[in-house]
Amino acid sequence: MTISKRFLIAVLGLGVIISSCTPKKKVASSTPTSGKLEVYCAESVAPVVTKLANQFMNLYSKAHITVHAVPSRVAIAKLVNSETNLVVSSRYFTKSELEAMKKYDIKADSTRVALDGVVVIVNSANHVKGLNTDQLRNIFDGKTKLWGEVDPNFQGRIIPALESPNSGTLEFFKERVLGSENFTAAYPCTTMANVYKFVGKTRGAIGLISSDWLNSGPDLVQSKEPSPRAIQIAEVDSSMIKHIDPNTFGSYYFPYQAHIYRRYYPLTRPIFFLTRNLDDGLGAGFLTFVVSAAGQQIFVNNGLVPATMPVRLIQLNNQPL
Repeated sequence: MTISKRFLIAVLGLGVIISSCTPKKKVASSTPTSGKLEVYCAESVAPVVTKLANQFMNLYSKAHITVHAVPSRVAIAKLVNSETNLVVSSRYFTKSELEAMKKYDIKADSTRVALDGVVVIVNSANHVKGLNTDQLRNIFDGKTKLWGEVDPNFQGRIIPALESPNSGTLEFFKERVLGSENFTAAYPCTTMANVYKFVGKTRGAIGLISSDWLNSGPDLVQSKEPSPRAIQIAEVDSSMIKHIDPNTFGSYYFPYQAHIYRRYYPLTRPIFFLTRNLDDGLGAGFLTFVVSAAGQQIFVNNGLVPATMPVRLIQLNNQPL
């Protein structure tokens, strides 16, 4: 297994936080730095988006932003149905969503704000160090049922833990790993928080979380049990080589920020702010902050990779995650 040196991602450049000057086009009850905003956000990145909202409100006391953690499909439905003008999604619009929007002449914009890793976690007692994408497919479609089939040093029944089927994380994993196969019966966790808790306390469990939850989970989930552990992943499906650096095919990588940034980690995905009719109100002001250096640094601090600012890699050590 290949374990590359660990690096730290750092944001470069000076970002300009939005000005509190009066905008040219006013919105009656909202300006870029004041008013109320309801943000429907994929649960996988709700911890970091909440921190972004809190920092923005600390800067601008007249801004009131509420972050609702929901599955990505639910967030997008809220946007399409005009229940909000800004959502945060762990995936882009699907083909069927785009077709429906075209049919009803619904126009929306997208801004890629960060890169995230879908992290495969196991219980801290599990000795398995890494899995390739074929092994992951066989585990989550039910063909592989025992841990001894992938690692003789760890025995017991495999218990997949899955959140809501509307989750962008499951949709991404289905597309990238399962392909034509379907998820098998699994322990229903409903939310990513519950996946994190269940895997942490269940010896044979395996689950999918985000880079954000890998870093935020210990603070958000109060448990006497040790935190679940991330494992290394290798891409071995040649049809998916377009998603990674081809030189890393077959090699194992942890979801380090540097590996995500350099396209070494196989399960890397973008995070989007999806908007419609944003005008010059608070939503526009919040998005401007998010893509600035100050906002991008908050993504870095939570284990994600910034998408709108240059970065540099700083070597820390060569120890595994």
